[in-house]
Amino acid sequence: MALTCSTRSLKNAKFLQGPELGFFPATEPIEGFASLVPLHVLSRLAQIALSELEPDELARAVSQRRPPLAGKAAVAPLFAGALRFVQATFSSSGIDYVVPAADLGTAMGYAKLSAPPISSYASQYGPNILAVAIDTIPLQVSIVAGKYNDQSLAGWVDVLAKGRGLGPDSCLVFLNPQGVVNTDADVNQGVLGYHNVSPGGIPYAFVNVMGQGLTVKDERNLYALALSHEIVEMVVDPAANGSNPEVSDGCSGNCNVEFINYFDVNGVWLGGSPSSNYAFFTAGCVKPASASQCPAPVSSCSYPPPRDGGPS
Repeated sequence: MALTCSTRSLKNAKFLQGPELGFFPATEPIEGFASLVPLHVLSRLAQIALSELEPDELARAVSQRRPPLAGKAAVAPLFAGALRFVQATFSSSGIDYVVPAADLGTAMGYAKLSAPPISSYASQYGPNILAVAIDTIPLQVSIVAGKYNDQSLAGWVDVLAKGRGLGPDSCLVFLNPQGVVNTDADVNQGVLGYHNVSPGGIPYAFVNVMGQGLTVKDERNLYALALSHEIVEMVVDPAANGSNPEVSDGCSGNCNVEFINYFDVNGVWLGGSPSSNYAFFTAGCVKPASASQCPAPVSSCSYPPPRDGGPS
């Protein structure tokens, strides 16, 4: 099963849901947008042949207007702010599901190590700032049958942001524990994560955690690939509206390749293959010249972070 990011599917779902087309209902089904149109169709909505679209009403809606498809350059500002990890507890049928505090702390430690190279990679598309807040934000919610969707998640983002006076310079990061399902990123369908923006304009990133006992090195590949993928894409496209490129899809997951960058504990690039002394790795960030390729060539995905903010 290919492991993918559902960001583009959600962008296109929001486009169908918008006032210009109104194809999707304003209230998202608890089973997610994929219960209305398969994710693999939603992800290709900008290019898919009308003959492949069902039902006919969808083909007619898309024939009126296609969702935007970003080019190779960023036309809107990049993210400038801090990642803020949420300690989420999901209660369902009398059981609490939560990523253990130790594992959340490990993921935060990973984010602090990986933020400098991720920011450097993203700087090929424009100036940005990427910090990691040292505190966590608690959230406790009740869900039915162990399920929720992105619309619910976006609502929680706005509640947390309002309660803490946070703005678009904060990106809330949610690590989803095993046992509960975000129906817009069902790990059973191969989706590891996505990033989006709330109705209140707050960026957020979602990642399915595939186990417990996390390490920064993540040799079991339980979270780091997806987390770094979503962070770098959020930094380049914090508005999640298609104006800026999705800079990791061509290098990791969605295009059936997995190009990775390995670093030592000081953030020195070690190459695209694991070595005995690597401390952490990140998903590839495509060079602007190859941003529209799927997949992008390995030379555009596995390379040292640029030092001057320009192309590597």
